[in-house]
Amino acid sequence: MKLTWKRLRIRPKHRFATSQWATDEKETIVVRLEHGGVAGQGEIVPSELYGQSLESAEATLAAVQNDLGDDPFRIEPIVQHLLAKFDGQRATIDGLDAALHDWCGQKLGVPVWKLLGLEQPRKQTTFTIGVAEPELIRVKVDEALAAGFDALKIKVGVPDDHQTLAYIRSVFKGPLFLDANQAWKPQEALARIPELARYHPTLIEQPVDRRDWQSMAELRKLRVAPIFADESCERPADVVRLHGYVDGINIKFNKCGGIREALRMVALARGLGMQVMLGCFVCSSLSIAPPLTIASLVDYADLDGALLLAEDPFEGITRTGGTIQLGDRPGLGVWARG
Repeated sequence: MKLTWKRLRIRPKHRFATSQWATDEKETIVVRLEHGGVAGQGEIVPSELYGQSLESAEATLAAVQNDLGDDPFRIEPIVQHLLAKFDGQRATIDGLDAALHDWCGQKLGVPVWKLLGLEQPRKQTTFTIGVAEPELIRVKVDEALAAGFDALKIKVGVPDDHQTLAYIRSVFKGPLFLDANQAWKPQEALARIPELARYHPTLIEQPVDRRDWQSMAELRKLRVAPIFADESCERPADVVRLHGYVDGINIKFNKCGGIREALRMVALARGLGMQVMLGCFVCSSLSIAPPLTIASLVDYADLDGALLLAEDPFEGITRTGGTIQLGDRPGLGVWARG
């Protein structure tokens, strides 16, 4: 297999911020696997929180480019080999996992969702309202509602939380997902979360530092809303560790390593009676297609990373109101614009 890659610069339509960080522009990496006249693509979306960077991703790609073998259908052995050697670079493995699945689907002439024996992906996604000044919050919310989004995810954990949530509830009565991104100490969360009950949240995501995951068991007892782990849940083993401490998990492919590992996490969570959400970072549709492929298996989807962009460099995912869908095109079902 021939492996090549290039950086991709993307910009959110509006500045995107959480309680921990903000961005006006970012870079990802598009990987391309060619073999037998067929090419598969994937996107690498590194996160510093998990020890990933553009540079570490490119170093990993350089290290594996001659170590992938000559049979792209061997997805599982290849991914397991990569995990054994580069466990800390799961965002890179995610991109390669996506490219392998894309190649196989294109080679066989079927979409990846059909290759996996799943239903055609059609899922409601939340639309995220990042931390911002009150005037920009109103603009973002009004734009989202005008576009037909019927579930909102709000970044909380800052002083303006109540002002933001009060405005949103004055104009929107639908599902409201609250994401604190590790904003609070455990005792602070115990005080803050009951104050959020008046906004009737659908769930509350990662209220405490990822290392304080055990404290989330006490937050569940408040019964304000289901408590979901995001930053505390990276890979399959974490699902078992978190059982009994949270109500659900947020699976992000750049955390876990792609479709193969995500399917394991879904199976574990279901077996343990836990709810499942699929999440993403700011990215293009190339990175959204793999999690959307398995979205029929989960409770919730927060797959708006490409919808936040000023311009998405890939197409193929269609949206009707707050629902996104993949078609019948072979492979992951997305392609570069132009």
